[in-house]
Amino acid sequence: MPVSFLRPRTLRKIGPAASTRADCAEREPISPNQFRDGECGAPTRSLIVRVCATVVLAACLVSGLGTGIRDAAAVVTSVTQKFDLGFGSVGGDVDLAGTVVISPAGGKSVTGGVGDFGGQVRAAQFTVQGTADTSYSCTLPGSIQVTSGGNSATVDTFTTNPGLSGTLPGPQGKVTIKIGATLHVAAGQAAGVYSGTFDLTCDGFSDTANVTITIAAPISISAAADMDFGTMTPTGAAGTVTVTPAGARSSVNVDLLGGTPSAASFDVTGEGNAAYSITLPSSDTLTSGANTMTVDTFTDDA
Repeated sequence: MPVSFLRPRTLRKIGPAASTRADCAEREPISPNQFRDGECGAPTRSLIVRVCATVVLAACLVSGLGTGIRDAAAVVTSVTQKFDLGFGSVGGDVDLAGTVVISPAGGKSVTGGVGDFGGQVRAAQFTVQGTADTSYSCTLPGSIQVTSGGNSATVDTFTTNPGLSGTLPGPQGKVTIKIGATLHVAAGQAAGVYSGTFDLTCDGFSDTANVTITIAAPISISAAADMDFGTMTPTGAAGTVTVTPAGARSSVNVDLLGGTPSAASFDVTGEGNAAYSITLPSSDTLTSGANTMTVDTFTDDA
């Protein structure tokens, strides 16, 4: 608010009543030690009072304005962490990297060589408190490291709902911000319980959330034995030869001549008691020169 200043005005010392100018003759005479405001104004006692009152008022206005500016700047009064960020449990891959993504709603998805093993999954949550119907602005780190002993993994791409800036809704002046992020799991990432922290900072106030992820030992698979249908002779009709997971062989319209039939075998290693899944092809093709045969209906004993 602008503050008005006094405009200088001319003060005349007035002598005895007899020397008062003719155009002020109708005014009441005043003593020699008094002053009038202008040519014929009121005695200066009232002027002095008015000046003092105006100066005091101006000082009060300036003081009030300064307080208002400080209060307006203090929009956010607190930031409080409510829930930590949990990525749950995942399994890595020896050869393929991947990611784990937690959305602000708490949804979990994995990409690449990462397998989802469940666990405690939750988006982080903070409460920002301040003056109702005023704006707020928050910041998050670009990335952090979660560690397990001497091993580490990167967490970045923090996402929020609502956004990091907005208006504190009335009448409480409070907003709840939910935060998700992306965890990067390297190929061959070491198993362990990883943890770290990050801060949400809003207009000078902040609080800290923990970040946790359990990474199981990378899953590896290696062939232990090949599939062999043995030796056979076709007949005049189409037929089939079946080898069970146990290695037993049978045929339809095909003469079996011996050989060493066997089922294929693979060794899968990883974290103990962790869930796993197996995917087999729907079919494959055997070739001998220009001749081909189809292999399908794969079964397993896992």
